[in-house]
Amino acid sequence: MDERLNPFLGTWILDPDLSQYEQGGVPLGGSMKILEKNGEIGFFMKTVEDDGETVEANFAGIPDGEDRTMPQNPFADTLSLSLEMGHILTSEAKRGGLTVMVAKRELNDDSTQLTIYQTVHLLDAGSFTNEAVYVRAH
Repeated sequence: MDERLNPFLGTWILDPDLSQYEQGGVPLGGSMKILEKNGEIGFFMKTVEDDGETVEANFAGIPDGEDRTMPQNPFADTLSLSLEMGHILTSEAKRGGLTVMVAKRELNDDSTQLTIYQTVHLLDAGSFTNEAVYVRAH
């Protein structure tokens, strides 16, 4: 495993007060676990939406920049995961070869805060970016 991934691993807690959403309301709360197993990075998210509904989402990828098939996903058919310079871990989901979502996960200098800039591209409505700020759980 690339050692640059280590600061991303662990449990993160959403800070709604620091987050800004263009699409939908800012969640009331949430958490995310990022784990590594056999070179694959797993993301396990739970969010309490602004209407009180709890939503869970999980996905995994190999951080090598290669598009890989996403079986049984209604929104995207491929996903790539890449580690960029400056503590940025990016995922890109595509459908039919077109990018439908990009999530850039950026660590602050001491790896205690993780900001996720998630941009969704909707053919009929344009693009929207949500900025979710997470702090490391202790």
